[in-house]
Amino acid sequence: MLLASSRSGRPGAFGAEAGVKGPVASSSRISDALLVAPPFPWLRPSIFANLRRSPQGVTLRADPHCHTIASDGMVTARQLVAAAVAAGLDLIAITDHDTMAQAFGDYEGVTVVRGEEITTRWPAQTHVLGWFLEKRVPTGMSIEDTVDAIHDQGGLAVIPHPFMPTYFGSIQPSMLRRLIEKHQVDAIEMMSTVPMGRRRREQLEVFYSRNRERLGAAVGASDCHFGAHDIGVVITNYHGDFRTAIELGTTKPERVRPRNVPTGVVLRQQWRSLVQLPLRRLSGQL
Repeated sequence: MLLASSRSGRPGAFGAEAGVKGPVASSSRISDALLVAPPFPWLRPSIFANLRRSPQGVTLRADPHCHTIASDGMVTARQLVAAAVAAGLDLIAITDHDTMAQAFGDYEGVTVVRGEEITTRWPAQTHVLGWFLEKRVPTGMSIEDTVDAIHDQGGLAVIPHPFMPTYFGSIQPSMLRRLIEKHQVDAIEMMSTVPMGRRRREQLEVFYSRNRERLGAAVGASDCHFGAHDIGVVITNYHGDFRTAIELGTTKPERVRPRNVPTGVVLRQQWRSLVQLPLRRLSGQL
């Protein structure tokens, strides 16, 4: 593992699993690593300069659901952090599928939370996010056991992209109702980039309003796979410490900008996600 000094003086680390060959040593290296950034004006940090303060103090911005080439993302951890810097984010969580990219700490003012997007057992293979993990959570357990395994190591259990119109990967209302009867989760993505439709969004809002104590904080995330193309599309606003804000339920999701990814890049990512990733899982590489 290679250590890199951050602007705050606290160490960070990028590891080979995240596709990174060396430390981030300076802001110039960060800029050089931004290989996939489109020339969109909203990616200039100055755009956000007047948005990060509120009458209640400093409002911080997180995108806590991001992927790298360690699973089905299209960027390295270094490129992801560079995109986060350019987007004016304060925190990201790297949550690769069924593996943990070895990138965590602080870099150029951006905090990187160590996490994982865990695939639960067949047939639904519903996804659950773990934040602040110390070690990888095994794949293929029940949703309930997955939440317990996250909590057992002191992590936060989060429900990503719920109520999608697909059986695979996304928890459905009846499944979530059974889960929270006995297992409390720490947060749920109330805003994301996945296609849902108006009816399902309204269903999710009603479900959350009726079960807020069991579902935890409302968060937003871009489910970023393309670095600068889609990071910060949907974010979580918070004050103070991110984990504390989640535990207190004081976060607020926000949709910031449109998602704009070139079609060719999307098609390559879908090949990684739907073909290469399942093959890696079947062969035991994940």
